[in-house]
Amino acid sequence: MFKLRQLLSGSRQGRNDINRVITLLWLLILIGLLSLAFPATVKILQNDWAGALTTIGSGLFLAGAATLVGSIIGFLFGVPKNNNETDGNKETSPSYQQTLYQPNTNLEQISDWLTKIIVGVGLVEINKIIAFFKFIGDYCGPAFSNHPAGEIIAISICLHYTLVGFVQGFLLAYLWLPSAFARARKNAEEIMKDKEKDQ
Repeated sequence: MFKLRQLLSGSRQGRNDINRVITLLWLLILIGLLSLAFPATVKILQNDWAGALTTIGSGLFLAGAATLVGSIIGFLFGVPKNNNETDGNKETSPSYQQTLYQPNTNLEQISDWLTKIIVGVGLVEINKIIAFFKFIGDYCGPAFSNHPAGEIIAISICLHYTLVGFVQGFLLAYLWLPSAFARARKNAEEIMKDKEKDQ
């Protein structure tokens, strides 16, 4: 896992891979947005401009909400674990260890608990999850069409952007957080070393 993260974040090939992933995510987002053009075009052909704007606006709000939910869940699944092992090349004197702030692992613990809860509840309550998406279709479908196609569009948008948000949140946590944590820890270590030199 670490080697994969190091490869993706460090080398030129890794940066190219990240760019490809970002491009894929943007394509998926655009595909979802283009799907709103079909019901909106139907209403424009019927001279229902207000209905077309309502369709586009409702689709954007639904897509944004689904992306947010998916991103939060993906972020929780991708939060990296803190490696408390001490590197042999680093200073390990007792005074240095006492002055060095230790990283807060509350986010890791909460992430671990919530991911287990989400997986457990998802497996046990799968029928209720299906019923929830059916409710989304019944409730949001009329914004797109009064026909059953409206329900299909609403459910598809919700599923599509939830998955896109999940991948986006997971990659953000998995590829960006470790380097951000490492930089913060390195800065803290440098500050403590400077304080020791001044004493």
